[in-house]
Amino acid sequence: MKSVYKIFLFLLLLGPAAYATHLQGGEIMASQVSGQTYNIKVRLYLNTENGAQASEAQNAVTVCFGDGNTKDFSRISITPIPGNNKVVVAEYDGQYTYRAAGMFQISASVDNRTGNLLNLYNAQNTSMFLWTVIDTQVGNSTPVFPYLVFEAGVKQVFSLDLKPSVKDADSVTIRLPKLSKASPGTCGVRMEDKTYMYPNEVSASGTFKVIPAENKLVWQAPEHVGSYVFAMIADEWRNGVIISQSCREGIIEVLDKPGPVVDIPPYEAAGTNGGPITSVPNPDAQEIAISIEAYPIPADKFITARVYSQTRSVIKLQLVDLNGRTLRQIDSKVPVIQLEGEFDLSNLARGLYLIRAANDKESVTKKIVH
Repeated sequence: MKSVYKIFLFLLLLGPAAYATHLQGGEIMASQVSGQTYNIKVRLYLNTENGAQASEAQNAVTVCFGDGNTKDFSRISITPIPGNNKVVVAEYDGQYTYRAAGMFQISASVDNRTGNLLNLYNAQNTSMFLWTVIDTQVGNSTPVFPYLVFEAGVKQVFSLDLKPSVKDADSVTIRLPKLSKASPGTCGVRMEDKTYMYPNEVSASGTFKVIPAENKLVWQAPEHVGSYVFAMIADEWRNGVIISQSCREGIIEVLDKPGPVVDIPPYEAAGTNGGPITSVPNPDAQEIAISIEAYPIPADKFITARVYSQTRSVIKLQLVDLNGRTLRQIDSKVPVIQLEGEFDLSNLARGLYLIRAANDKESVTKKIVH
């Protein structure tokens, strides 16, 4: 297996160098103003050294609200990052009022992600896809995290502070998913980018994981010089139910830096399994034996459902009509704690349906509107 990753790295390094562009990462935050009105902020990290003109021109971002509507948000600020003379933080702000309560995916697809990434094939031709899912049935503000860190040293430990500021004192868990991409269109359906590899998969060595006790993402340790992309998802919990999910994306540039080096531990697979916790919920609480969320609601052609199980179990995810008939089904096949699936609704009549999820302890259902 390790030789396969080395061949992949070798081919990447032999390929034509992609031009470096300006997007170094980003995230979307939402906070309730009142009722169904939310203030939404898109935060982009822009490389002003390799993409000064592109960074200056990035004066607006198109935001999709998850209900079929979009709006262009103008840039309201550019802030230098302390100790970093290459990257600035640009923020794009606006308000939106939903017509009805529900679960909505707020998203933005932004062109010109930094190219020449060792763990993403053909990165220079892809867009950075940012998204946050909010439940407007409950008053809430999504977690706010410290700024990203963009540099690491070869054979030196890289760490990123993940301690969130949670306005509503809800619980937050952090996991490391595969990179997201969007299907074609202004407000595409979120999909997993199959060409993505976790940073430590490139050399098949070391660990890349969240350390809950330290509230940090730690890579021990980069083995090759180059640029790597990563993503993380913050799940926000209230009374055992997920009320928001926020995806952050960032670039780590590994340099041959002075300083002490560390031994690189044996390869350990990264990924979403394990449910790292940066703030409680209590993993023993019975109320989170299994939970489910689905979006967008109302759904059009597709709906995405995500299930969280308290313990590793084989999870079954079903689309069911009101007569109890199973129309679509997805199984995890092996014991997992999380499962995400997408159901095609394009050939179904408009109306009410159920999303049903079950593990080896219990089942849960959620009504959806198509």
